[in-house]
Amino acid sequence: MSFLSLLLATISSLSLASPDNALLDDPTVFSDPQPLVEKRLDELVRRLGENANQIHKNPTIAYRISDELMAPHIDFPRIARLIVGKHWREASKTQRQQLIKEIESLLTRSYVTAMVSYVDQIVEQQKGTRYHRSRYQPGDKKSSVRATIPLEGGQSADVQYQLYYRGEWKIYDIRIEGISLAITYRSSFGEKIDKIGIDGLIAQLAERNRKGEVELPEAVIPEEHVDNTSRKVIQPAAAK
Repeated sequence: MSFLSLLLATISSLSLASPDNALLDDPTVFSDPQPLVEKRLDELVRRLGENANQIHKNPTIAYRISDELMAPHIDFPRIARLIVGKHWREASKTQRQQLIKEIESLLTRSYVTAMVSYVDQIVEQQKGTRYHRSRYQPGDKKSSVRATIPLEGGQSADVQYQLYYRGEWKIYDIRIEGISLAITYRSSFGEKIDKIGIDGLIAQLAERNRKGEVELPEAVIPEEHVDNTSRKVIQPAAAK
């Protein structure tokens, strides 16, 4: 899996910003999440394009865009449960709250690091994104929006955004070429819990967040963000 395919899939997932008042007056907009995903993705890419030069100089701008377009519309508690898997049942209420907080912080930093690194490619490649016909049926509480995203070299990636409806549509997982990102993280985090326990994982995540490290598969991390001595991922300068 190329880094750009992971990046574009992730950035696309940030596009569920709140609709404007005109859309709020039309309940059919919320029947199928696909039109909303497409509309907000266009808005996101436009914002990135308008701010690309500033983002290169000041990555905190990417955080502001992320806070506005991402945080309210991604279900981090559900994502945390998916990532922790079977160990979630073993965790206390306090541990669960800490896991949600640290996982949200780590993944958000990871996504924004990707956005900063590849903002130009995102804007350029997004023009060729193709959405597939929706399979949504009226009354469905879960839905999947599928898109084919162009990559460099004439290749493409099949991406599915997994959503559920509870007053509004929220994304809880992304699948790239059929591979769930949540399940991919579960394998890594599960091994850590088996070795150091839930409290150990929480402490490790908190330390990584304090140092500004990110969590992306090693094979797809941009080389300029890797300390070749420790092989740890480094937070871009001036980022939050």
